[in-house]
Amino acid sequence: MSVERLTRRVRLVVVLSALTLLGAGCAGVSTDKPADATPVTQLRIATSFAISDLDPLKNGFWAPEFGFGALLLQPVRGGKLQPWLLESATQASPTTWTLQLKPELAFQNGRPIDAAALVEVMTFHLRENTSVTPLLPGATVAATGPLTVTLTTARPTSYVPSLLAHESMFPIFDHAAYQKAKGRPAELIAAKIWSGPYTVTALTPEAMTLAPTPGYRVSPPKLEKLTVRFIPEAQARILAVQNGEADLALYPPSSAARELKGRTDAVYLNQDAGTAAEGFQLVLNPRTGPLADVRVRQALRFGIDYGQLATQVLGGQYDTAVGFYPAFLPYAKRNQTFDAVKASQFLDGAGWVRGGDGTRSKGGKPLTVTLLSYPQQPDSKTVAVALQAQLRTIGVDVQVRQVDDIAAAAKNPAGWDAAVWGNGAIDWTQTDPVTPLVANFTPSGDNNYGGIRDPQLNRLIGQLTETFDPATRDTLMGEAQRIIVEEKVHSLYLTLKRVPVVAAPRLRDYQVPPVALLWVAAY
Repeated sequence: MSVERLTRRVRLVVVLSALTLLGAGCAGVSTDKPADATPVTQLRIATSFAISDLDPLKNGFWAPEFGFGALLLQPVRGGKLQPWLLESATQASPTTWTLQLKPELAFQNGRPIDAAALVEVMTFHLRENTSVTPLLPGATVAATGPLTVTLTTARPTSYVPSLLAHESMFPIFDHAAYQKAKGRPAELIAAKIWSGPYTVTALTPEAMTLAPTPGYRVSPPKLEKLTVRFIPEAQARILAVQNGEADLALYPPSSAARELKGRTDAVYLNQDAGTAAEGFQLVLNPRTGPLADVRVRQALRFGIDYGQLATQVLGGQYDTAVGFYPAFLPYAKRNQTFDAVKASQFLDGAGWVRGGDGTRSKGGKPLTVTLLSYPQQPDSKTVAVALQAQLRTIGVDVQVRQVDDIAAAAKNPAGWDAAVWGNGAIDWTQTDPVTPLVANFTPSGDNNYGGIRDPQLNRLIGQLTETFDPATRDTLMGEAQRIIVEEKVHSLYLTLKRVPVVAAPRLRDYQVPPVALLWVAAY
């Protein structure tokens, strides 16, 4: 196929649409209100994850979630993207993308967001951002007009649009001002480097305070004040809502749905059943310990009762994981099933023999798996304890260890065998399944905590990177799932979370964003 024909076939033009929500609109957070509704002018959010500073490499992914940053494109309902800071993103050739900025945009410090500024910040991400570097190796950007930037990739790359809309890849900030203030948190706040409708005015270990960005042109901010409080304990976040001290409590445990039923001081909200696209992934560490044997990993695959986790353990507030991907996706394989007999057969074949207490051992050593959970996602421990009980029935001794920083713990190749990790098999934008494969399973991937090195899977991921045809991609995705789940058991999905919040009565009509976690998009 000629380059010209290929270009016509895969050309992507992101068409400018009506901007009715924050930053060109966000799916799932409606701005439709009854005529007599009292406008929301102040919003107080309680979250479990603390933001230590405004450094883009450390905490830039929070910027679009809490309104102090914007992205080039924005994910919306239905697996689509629409403009945010860009007017359009057009694929001019298999390796060339033309990015056209909207006119008259500025950072919060007043510097224009033009082609020169965009080249600075994108070059920085391509060089320094470890989320981007393995996904676009050798890519370059150049200003080709006052508001036009050309992105050139080293090879055809199917997921470029999703990278432009991903919170961890290209959050847009004033790179020049950042360079002068980096490493000094107070100066970063004063530098007003970000590009969102709300500007951070204060940041302490307890809270972040934001005010409307004067003259913001993408869409006018509706709030007079926005506060994000950092409250690590889940029940304390919920109590803050019940006591009138917060309007939204993020990351509540699923048990809150039952506990708040019928109450008038707070309401539990989540996404519709069957729509969950992220949840808890079982990250496996096969480098040392019992999980180095694929037969033990196969035993875990069959020894987990996925339906019980979703419907009983988590009170029906989660969707059942039937495979590595949500069942509604066209390429999803249903290859995760509970079968205790098969699980036991794999352990028998691996030489693990049951003892008098039911725990298996080999060569005098018990079959013990150290499983990590973390408090910022309260249900991770609930799931971990349930796995402990489920796997005990097939003779596996699971030791649950809760850690404050699960990423830091998992970066150490020793001291753990598996982790219950909040994650999504499709990316944050819900438009791309390939970048998570790169991040989780290739040697340079920044989420490859298990140190997986699989040449067969690497080749397959490379093919997916360069594949634009949907039918071909679906076939390759099926093969990837066969390797990840059925053949090698590199990782499993345990359950899929219908993202919840606990809301104050005045926000009982708040709609949890079905795509991405853009919590203030309606405002």
